[in-house]
Amino acid sequence: MRVPVRLSIPRRIVLGFALVLSASGLVSVVSFVQHQRTAAALSLLDEGYLPLALTVSEARATHSVINNLLDRVLSERDTTASRIWLNAARKARPLALEQARSKIAQIHAMGPWESDGAALVRMRRELRRVQSMTDKGEKRYVELYSALDSGDRAGAERILADLRARERAIENEWRRMWDEIVASIGKTSQRVSAQQAQAITVLWSLGALALLVGLVIAWWAQRVLSPLPRLQERVEAVARGELIQKLGPSTDDEIGRLAQEFERMVEALRAREESLRDAQTRLIQTERLAAIGRMAAHVSHEVRNPLSSIGLNVELLEEELATAAPETKELLGAIHREIDRLGAVTEEYLRVARLPNPHLLPEHIGDVVQSAVALLLPELRRAGVTLELHVEDELPLVAMDEAQMRQVLINLIKNAREAMPSGGVLRVSAARVGGAVELSVRDEGVGMDAEQKARIFDLFYTTKQRGSGLGLPLTQQIVVAHRGQIRCESEPGHGTAFTLSFPAGEIRLAEQRPAES
Repeated sequence: MRVPVRLSIPRRIVLGFALVLSASGLVSVVSFVQHQRTAAALSLLDEGYLPLALTVSEARATHSVINNLLDRVLSERDTTASRIWLNAARKARPLALEQARSKIAQIHAMGPWESDGAALVRMRRELRRVQSMTDKGEKRYVELYSALDSGDRAGAERILADLRARERAIENEWRRMWDEIVASIGKTSQRVSAQQAQAITVLWSLGALALLVGLVIAWWAQRVLSPLPRLQERVEAVARGELIQKLGPSTDDEIGRLAQEFERMVEALRAREESLRDAQTRLIQTERLAAIGRMAAHVSHEVRNPLSSIGLNVELLEEELATAAPETKELLGAIHREIDRLGAVTEEYLRVARLPNPHLLPEHIGDVVQSAVALLLPELRRAGVTLELHVEDELPLVAMDEAQMRQVLINLIKNAREAMPSGGVLRVSAARVGGAVELSVRDEGVGMDAEQKARIFDLFYTTKQRGSGLGLPLTQQIVVAHRGQIRCESEPGHGTAFTLSFPAGEIRLAEQRPAES
């Protein structure tokens, strides 16, 4: 299965800020485009339609002057002044037409909207009609002046009526053009207003979007970097020696993997510290056992000889008092039993003192379990204890001293039997767990509380009325010497279980040869 490639945190942060910059840049670009569109529309008004309107307005004013002069030309005795004004107005009209055509061309070059294009076409057509009618009317002005000069009043009136009709037609064309210009100015103003409203809406929307993107990126960056303070607190806690508390769920990124690696390092450090502490505890206990063993050997040596002498004298005294009263014989029997008990105690002390280093050889631990159980089975039956034995097939070899391992099992089974004075079920099993072989001895006795369980491997500590407190410490010493571990699980009223774990198949020839020599 292909693992998807994840971007690193720096790259993701850079991409996030690039997204923020892109959003801001989009706002700027749209703002610039909207500004250009509005500026183009305003320029169309300022440099196109308004100058054209001014030109048309001037042309209409000139045309009004011409109409006024035509209305009074026949009523004047001396028409010289009116002719001068008419000639000046007639000369101004071609200039106005040329300026109007120039303004329309300029508007067309500025790229107006499609609707304005149709209006410009109509304006050009109207200008051509005005030009045509103006050109045709110029001949009539010459004829009018001739009629006035010759005193042909009737002919002058006919020519004047024709000129007035022509001028009214020209006036209508200028008015239509003016209406087209006013309509185009109104439409352009509306478009400018609509563009401004649209620009404001778009800019507000894009600004809100850019702000939202910025907030999301800021929240995401804070979320990505939030484990760093917790990791710093965890580092400071580890520096203070607090190795138990762990970080919460980690993310699947560099910080998360760093936290996981750090926790693995802390876990290895904690395991090493516990291992050193356990090794130190075992060393102290071993030294204590050695010291006690030497003391026990000395005390036992000093006690055994007097005990032997006392026991021999008690036996001789029993023979001398064979016909004594029963009370006397019972008293001698009690003395003899106490001597035997003290002898057993001294033997147990000597066993601690004389415990040799294990002679490790690859052995089948199942065979040792079955031989120890077979040895104690009659005793268990007499005590009303039912044995349940389970030994897995094909267990791996274990490096062990067979005699010492049998002693361990016998001690644990006897303790289990004594914990069930009214009988019960004793479960003994041997199974492979991972790379080790585990032995389990579980009873249904009264169990132990937490304080008792914490002290069961202490020297001379016992919960029995006549126990020596050396059995379990001796058992632990043998298990540790076999590179194994022993643990106890017990609850009041729910029995006790001892579990022994030994590494499978870890005997080296270099370790076998000194043991065999």
